[in-house]
Amino acid sequence: MDFAQNKDADYARLEDAVHGMDIAVLINNVGKSHDMPVPFAQTPEDEMTDIITINCLGTLRVTQLVLPGMIQRKKGLILTMGSVGGLLPTPLLATYSGSKAFLQQWSTALGAEVASKGITVELVPAYLITSAMSKIRRPTMMVPNPRAFVASVLQSLGRSGGAQGIAYTSVPYWSHAIVTWALTTVIGTMGKIPLGFNKSMHEGTRKRALKKLEREKGKKAA
Repeated sequence: MDFAQNKDADYARLEDAVHGMDIAVLINNVGKSHDMPVPFAQTPEDEMTDIITINCLGTLRVTQLVLPGMIQRKKGLILTMGSVGGLLPTPLLATYSGSKAFLQQWSTALGAEVASKGITVELVPAYLITSAMSKIRRPTMMVPNPRAFVASVLQSLGRSGGAQGIAYTSVPYWSHAIVTWALTTVIGTMGKIPLGFNKSMHEGTRKRALKKLEREKGKKAA
């Protein structure tokens, strides 16, 4: 289903499909970012709306369909993909960053609600991974491929780590954990220094992306 459409009929069909099923694990992995870093004032309305609808509302609606069965059976795991951008405000990705901050707060609150009911809630605030969303193709020490990242998640289910003091949160991939630990315990996430560095990095990314678009337009025109 296309989560950007937010159609009641789609959710009704999903509810019918899962009715009576013993769902033990829910992985909230649907997500959307900006096509490229962009100042908030210039963010296309459809992109802004899609990010909030997919990342936030889609995650909430699916979880609300599955959670009652888990509560009834007194067991289950809800694993939600977050982002370091939800911990560190990210200029030029403001809407995406805000949507991931929402998921961080929601997931931690939900974890506290359902822990006594035998349900484990875990949010994974990932850093960069090679994917269509990140537009990074080659893995590095800081940027794993999906297989390596998923392996680290599966090996650490139910264990907190890497994000000091944040309950129901786990940063399982080792280099991501170092970055998150440094941000949450040493550097801080709301100060002008990390914000300035983050802003400069994404301004550079935007410049390169715009130059690439111009080159592609030139090739098409030729």
